[in-house]
Amino acid sequence: MPNKTISVPDDVVPIIESLRMPFSRWVTDQLRRHAAQSTGSFADQLKADAVLAAPRRLAPEDALLVGERMERSAPW
Repeated sequence: MPNKTISVPDDVVPIIESLRMPFSRWVTDQLRRHAAQSTGSFADQLKADAVLAAPRRLAPEDALLVGERMERSAPW
C-alpha cells in the first residue's frame, strides 16, 4: 500500500505524539470503525450503486435479488 502524507495543524502534533500507537494505525482503526458503523450491508451498497449507474432504474425487488446474489458470491 502506498504511503500517504497529510498536513495537520501544529496544535494537533502533541495529541498525535501522546497516542500509544503509530498515528497511521490509529487513523486506520478510526476509519474502519467509522465505516463499520456508517455503511449498510454489501448488498445495500451494491443496490445504491446500481441505481446511480443503471440507464434504467431496477425494480426494488430486482435490485435486492442482484445484491443478495452478489453478497453470497463475495470472497469474504
